[in-house]
Amino acid sequence: MTTSTSDMAAADDVETPPSTRLQRTAVLTASILGSSMAFVNGTAVTLALDPIQTGLGATLSEVLWVASIYMLFISALMLIGGAIGDFYGRRAIYMTGVAGFVGASIMCALATSPEMLIAGRALQGVGAALLTPMSLTLLSDYFPKTSRGMAIGLWSLASAVMTAVGPPVGGWLAENASWRTIFLLPLPFGILALFIAWWFVPARKPARVPDRVDYWGAILAVIGFAGIAYGFITLSEPQAGHTALKWGAPIMIGLVALLALVVVERNVSCPMAPPSLFGIGTFNALNIITLLLYGAMGGIFVFYPIVLTDAYGFGMDEVGTAFLGFALPMIVITPLASRLLRRFGIRAMLALGSLVGVAAFGTMGLSPYAGTYWGVFLSISIFGAGIALVVPSMNMALFNTTPEDAHGVASGINNTCARAATLFAIAGYGAAASHQFYQVANPAVALLGYGAGDALTGANAQNYREAMISSFQTLAWISIALCFFGFLVAAFFIDGSIEKAPRPKKANPQPRTGVRRLFGASVDDSVRSED
Repeated sequence: MTTSTSDMAAADDVETPPSTRLQRTAVLTASILGSSMAFVNGTAVTLALDPIQTGLGATLSEVLWVASIYMLFISALMLIGGAIGDFYGRRAIYMTGVAGFVGASIMCALATSPEMLIAGRALQGVGAALLTPMSLTLLSDYFPKTSRGMAIGLWSLASAVMTAVGPPVGGWLAENASWRTIFLLPLPFGILALFIAWWFVPARKPARVPDRVDYWGAILAVIGFAGIAYGFITLSEPQAGHTALKWGAPIMIGLVALLALVVVERNVSCPMAPPSLFGIGTFNALNIITLLLYGAMGGIFVFYPIVLTDAYGFGMDEVGTAFLGFALPMIVITPLASRLLRRFGIRAMLALGSLVGVAAFGTMGLSPYAGTYWGVFLSISIFGAGIALVVPSMNMALFNTTPEDAHGVASGINNTCARAATLFAIAGYGAAASHQFYQVANPAVALLGYGAGDALTGANAQNYREAMISSFQTLAWISIALCFFGFLVAAFFIDGSIEKAPRPKKANPQPRTGVRRLFGASVDDSVRSED
């Protein structure tokens, strides 16, 4: 979704309409509740994949779809969700997303087959794609510039805390109740968010309303992401038969659809992803870092709980409490983020956060203490510190390198990169883990497959654990490599200024060539191109 550059420049001068303290409090509360609902559910479900596989008799491929179908629909529909909000009203679309997520969660809780659960997770993804971009955009609608940073900071801190709460709650429920109860967690959050938004948040018309919604772009995005994900997930199921037609054709269809999406976005009047934004070098670098770091994170954390329970003998409640280590550095570092950014700058923060990710995944998969409770707690804590350094830096950099009226679109693109990275990482890591597992497993273990450790005893059980650990170590090396590449991009292609970085007046700087075209258009370059 976009308009002409003259409209975009004019929109920079539009002030946020006045709102009462009650309205601002209600907007912030409803926004936090809605986003927290999605964050808690997302992290809690990760710890329930093993009991879901056992309870529903699912294959590894089906379990991967339970995790990836959610990310598939978020990544494909996130941008269109923002455009629909601008077109039909942000509060209305936010409430629609929350209500849809609640309904889909009930469907997941009542699932009687892997197929029903996958369908429910897909509908959850649709709801999240509507509510997630609107939760932050509502803050910009009701909070003036002077207090907007405070509101976004509170939203980020609450989201981080709720993300950290998900694993221990999910682990405890999976161990002591049922995996189905995890899908009931969103209900109180969603119902309260709907009540507050309906009664205390007045509807507002966006300052700029697009002429139409880019539905063709949304369709191509869904086909593209689904095709690539299906091809990789098919590779993770050895019984499926690794013929080129079976896994190669979906990947090729997906790639063709994504290429067609690029062509469509360059030629429609209201694209989901305005090509002009990609002329800003730092913006491109930020999105590449997002792809690398969220790929490293999203892929490995689907398999980490399974390895801890199947190979190291952890209970689900132990996994959950160990994951509390994620919250401690988040709570300590996040309130200091703005001060650290002013002191060290965006480049240093992103580079350091990426290196901390290298240390976290090294400790997680390669340390001699990787299978102990405190080893897990330490690795998760290190990872939480890296996230606390990266996320505020990423958000601030996005705001400092894009026009103010394009913040929503820029944030949507970056969020789409994060979700797409997680989606493809889940599929790709699944193929890598499966390949390494069957390299180590003996014939008896290989016959039962990945995730069937409960059915094995004696030497076969030991071989199964060795195969699981070996496959996870492979994933750890992949994540280490991705984080290191993220460090290189941050160190060499990010504009180091932050607080005083000028903002480009328009979102269409002059085109550049080669590496300069991709990375070289810094904030200052964008401003000069408009002079």
